Amino acid sequence: MIPTFDARRISGEIEVVGIDFPQLFDLVMRKGVAVVRRAFEPESLANLRGSVHAWGLDKDPMPAQTYVDENFHSIEGGISPRQKTVHCYHAYNFNRIRSVDGGVKERLLGLFERLSVFQNRLTGQNGAFEPDQAGRKQRPQIIHYPSGGGMFGRHGHPLEPQRIGLVLGLSQRGQDFMSGATWFEVDGRRFGTEDRHDIGDLILFRFDIPHWVTAIDQGETFDPASERGRWTAVLPFY
Repeated sequence: MIPTFDARRISGEIEVVGIDFPQLFDLVMRKGVAVVRRAFEPESLANLRGSVHAWGLDKDPMPAQTYVDENFHSIEGGISPRQKTVHCYHAYNFNRIRSVDGGVKERLLGLFERLSVFQNRLTGQNGAFEPDQAGRKQRPQIIHYPSGGGMFGRHGHPLEPQRIGLVLGLSQRGQDFMSGATWFEVDGRRFGTEDRHDIGDLILFRFDIPHWVTAIDQGETFDPASERGRWTAVLPFY
């Protein structure tokens, strides 16, 4: 059973009902995964998702495995040379989020500034969208797993400096996509989040546990230019 909590409200700083930040941090460190439901308003996330999709259609994608300190998107596929795992997804990287063009900046900042404050309060870090003295910064990213086979194979990360990963659902199960979810392995036990994670819900996970995304709507026609599929927002810190 994944520990599941409700958010206190869908605007302003994210607060969690029934548990404080130190307790929530300890819980995720011990259990591996928790979910905060209804942390964001679904309609605003659907609007943001559409804006990001349109932003990408208006710009040529960069090659896969591009690592530049810019705002760009790329279609990632095959086997990752860094994580050595098979994957298929469309990544929208906003490494300079305050200079995003195309009219999507305010919506992105409205989402990621809330996630940034929440992540810092939860982990005790002081991450920001600009680099600290060690060169680390938060790197807003939106990931689209297209229907018809978008996925991410089993992989893991170092615990530091991220400590806890965030996965915010941006699409509605049963409407924007039908099947597929993030899965985790904790102490040899594997479990998925199909019944725990929908649009507006926030997964918290200890960053060093194995995790993966099962194929989205396997059997449907694969069209990476379509908005259909599973969308998430994440906030890497490195």
